Amino acid sequence: MPSSLKKQFKTEFAVEMTCQSCVDDVTTILQRFPNIQDFSIDLSEQRVTIEGTAPPSTISRALKDSGRTVVVRGQGVADENQGHSGAAVCIFDVYGEDPTQQLPKGKSGLARFVQIDPDTCLIDLTVEGLTPGKHGVHIHECGDVSRGWLSTGDHFNPTDVDHGDQDSGHVGDLGNLEVDKNGWGDLVVESDRIKVWDIIGRSMVITQNEDDLGRKSEQQSKWDGNSGAGILCGIIARSAGAFENMKKVCACNGNTLWEEARLVQDKKVGNN
Repeated sequence: MPSSLKKQFKTEFAVEMTCQSCVDDVTTILQRFPNIQDFSIDLSEQRVTIEGTAPPSTISRALKDSGRTVVVRGQGVADENQGHSGAAVCIFDVYGEDPTQQLPKGKSGLARFVQIDPDTCLIDLTVEGLTPGKHGVHIHECGDVSRGWLSTGDHFNPTDVDHGDQDSGHVGDLGNLEVDKNGWGDLVVESDRIKVWDIIGRSMVITQNEDDLGRKSEQQSKWDGNSGAGILCGIIARSAGAFENMKKVCACNGNTLWEEARLVQDKKVGNN
């Protein structure tokens, strides 16, 4: 993964904050990053917006390490005149072998892709309702979900290599998503291998088991990392950039319903 990005970009996070002291703590964290050129913090909306070339995954990790709930709400280029090279979205809405069987209640997810420049694709993924622990995340070669994950084909592997991690394995190998005890998980990745124009129309699958990243000797590890059956999948579709489509799922603040539910749920847990 690149340590910094060539083009200045904008990332918006939903961050759990309850008072001015929280704002001060978040400010201190962000000031540690020399590649953040500008940021704003809105306590009432629990929103942090950042502009710069610091990788969003690093910022997200630092904010989470402070003990706060953090969800990436959007990514895009900071200068609208620069534009981006493409954007896509994957809504997880089918699973299993039965094409009529929809996601069980409580399970949902969304992945967003923004090609910030020709070399770098920013990916953020959030899921709800999975069992705690690590789950493999992969882009598959086919966009056929008529039989759920079983009809999505092999991992996207245009370089014809063995399965591995996001730096040296299949282009579609994105490592693992870690789900907490409440069933929520998110993953933020900067990839110099994935290009939005190469993955639109393909599918994304989250697996039942942890991906061993191809580090074991048996053949299955070199094939799919022993990550097991798919439990969530969806087709990757072209979309507007993160700050170009102003449609709001939740009219009060722009969160998707499952993002809103997470913030409410975590707040209740914190108050107990």
